[in-house]
Amino acid sequence: MELLTMRNISVTTLKSINLVDLTKIWNRCWRGYYCDMSYKPEYMKLWLDLSQVSLQHSIAIIFKEQVIGFALLSIEGADGWIAGTCIDPDYRRKGIFAPLLHTQLDLANRIGLKRIYLEVLEQNHARIVYQSVGFIQVRQLGVYRSQTRFLSNRIEARPLRSISLKQYFEIRRRAFFNPSWQRREGYLRRYRQSLAFVNSAGTAGALFAGEKNAPLIDVWSGTAAGAEEVVNKLLLHTGEAWSLTNQPEDWIAALLRSNGINPSVKQFEMCCELT
Repeated sequence: MELLTMRNISVTTLKSINLVDLTKIWNRCWRGYYCDMSYKPEYMKLWLDLSQVSLQHSIAIIFKEQVIGFALLSIEGADGWIAGTCIDPDYRRKGIFAPLLHTQLDLANRIGLKRIYLEVLEQNHARIVYQSVGFIQVRQLGVYRSQTRFLSNRIEARPLRSISLKQYFEIRRRAFFNPSWQRREGYLRRYRQSLAFVNSAGTAGALFAGEKNAPLIDVWSGTAAGAEEVVNKLLLHTGEAWSLTNQPEDWIAALLRSNGINPSVKQFEMCCELT
């Protein structure tokens, strides 16, 4: 294989790429990752729309007229989020990941962003490269999945009340819940249908992407009692099989651990402050 150097690779944006080609690039570059990341074009479109990826501000590395690495950037105000970044397996460990990230950060800086966030799996060695270009660990996030009914009976089950999305996010803000990017208000509002619930005290809430058995897309609590109430609602709405992503170390996570439910995957939320 020809030696990769900064002279024989080029950098461009993904502004002009079509959906089919982007899906092929995505699937090829994610080969061999820790979990299956392959998409079909229709799902790729849904995910791009949900994440509001700005392809004109997303970077690709080109070698011999082929994309061998990319970074996808989402923008919200002065903040950005790396929605996905990877290198083709045939070109990994060739020293091009850090230049890719530097180029993406430079572009983000030029368009006036102040911070860039991302999430990385605990076991992913890319975390070392992220740190080398200026990202720092903000906190740990967990991915929880369960096929077992929750067994807590320490609090009397009380029904949660259904509320509007506007009310839901107002109450959540008052609870000082600090969501990760995919749990931010702007992101969650892009779901076409959703059902929001809070407890009577306004100390806990949950958001689902639809009617009965719909996926849970947000859950939070400011108290231990509220956590039990809202997790009971989780089970009533989704059944025994449920999942919870990007969950910080809070009352919800503490309650799950106390009942023997630990994260199946651990992530780190990272942030790079731009100048």
